[in-house]
Amino acid sequence: MAELRLLTARQLRQVYRERVRSDFPPSERRPLASMEHLRAAGVYDTWGMYEGEELLAYAFLWRSEAYGVALAGLSGRCRREGRGRGTGTLALSLLQARYGGCSLLVEAEAQEEGVPPEENALRARRLSFYERSGFRRLDYQTRIFGVQYAMLVWPEEAAAEPERLQDAHRGLYRSQLPNPLFRRVIHILADEH
Repeated sequence: MAELRLLTARQLRQVYRERVRSDFPPSERRPLASMEHLRAAGVYDTWGMYEGEELLAYAFLWRSEAYGVALAGLSGRCRREGRGRGTGTLALSLLQARYGGCSLLVEAEAQEEGVPPEENALRARRLSFYERSGFRRLDYQTRIFGVQYAMLVWPEEAAAEPERLQDAHRGLYRSQLPNPLFRRVIHILADEH
């Protein structure tokens, strides 16, 4: 039976070295030092979904309770062998159960003109995966460190407060970045750039 376990510092470094570097392009990859800093501050949860001692999937959630509810920036990947077999769906359902009182906010690469068709198809599949898992696509996109993201939230009823979500989303980044850098690279609404 699969279960979520918080990764130890050593496990996080191993997952980062063995998986994150190959699963995420550099433009979407948070530096390990940043993850460790946020984790030490108690606002970044690093999870592994295990079956016995085998790591099946992992997810990193960046939390903020400054807006009355805990919001999470969610990223994660399941092993290539688990894709299309329900592994990601199971991992996401375990996270949803774990964070049931929170809104989970997801940045997923948006489909864009000028992107190769096979890449846009992959992005569409990722968005569809989240929507099948109960996430609702929000009516705005973001540009974070030059990457265009579609925004999704769970539970669906949280989408009724987009301004609150945008404020909380900005708050996550503002809490960690100097203001000049924040203004230059964080655009929560796509038309801000």
